[in-house]
Amino acid sequence: MPPRRRREPVGVGDLLGRATRKFTRSGDSVLASVRAAWPEATGPGTVNHAYPIRRSRAGVVTVACADAVWAQELDARSEQIEALLTDLLDDPSAVAGLRFVVADHALPAPAPELPPRQPLPPPDPAVMRRAEDATRDIEDPALRDLVTRAAARALERDMRS
Repeated sequence: MPPRRRREPVGVGDLLGRATRKFTRSGDSVLASVRAAWPEATGPGTVNHAYPIRRSRAGVVTVACADAVWAQELDARSEQIEALLTDLLDDPSAVAGLRFVVADHALPAPAPELPPRQPLPPPDPAVMRRAEDATRDIEDPALRDLVTRAAARALERDMRS
C-alpha cells in the first residue's frame, strides 16, 4: 500500500465556496437583480406584500404574495410589471413571465421600526440669550429661530467638553 500524500491546508473560504457552488444556479444573480428592481417596478409598499422568491431556468419569476387579493392584483398588472422589470434590468431575457402564488410565509420580515426619539430638554436660558445675540441680524424669523436653536445646542456642547 503506497503511503498517503498529505495535502496542503485549505482555507475555510475555499471550502465554503466549493460547497455553495453545488447548490447555486447561474440564474441566482438575475433573481437578485429582479429583487433589487422590484420596489421600483411595483411601488415601494409592495415589498411587504409581494416578493420575488425564485426564478425558473426558463426565466419565469415566482412571486410570493401575502394573500389572494395581492396575487390577483399583481397578476392583473403582470404585463406592465414585466415590461418595467425588463427596462430596469436592461435585459429582455431576465424575466420571461411572472407567476404569483399565495405564500405569506416566504415574505421577508419587515424592517423593525426605530423607537421615536425623545425631545431634547430646552437649552439653558443664559446659553439661549447668547445664541439670540449671535443671530439677531438674521432677517427671516423662521431661519433666525432655527439657527438660534442650533447655535444654543452648539454652545451647550462646547461648554460640556
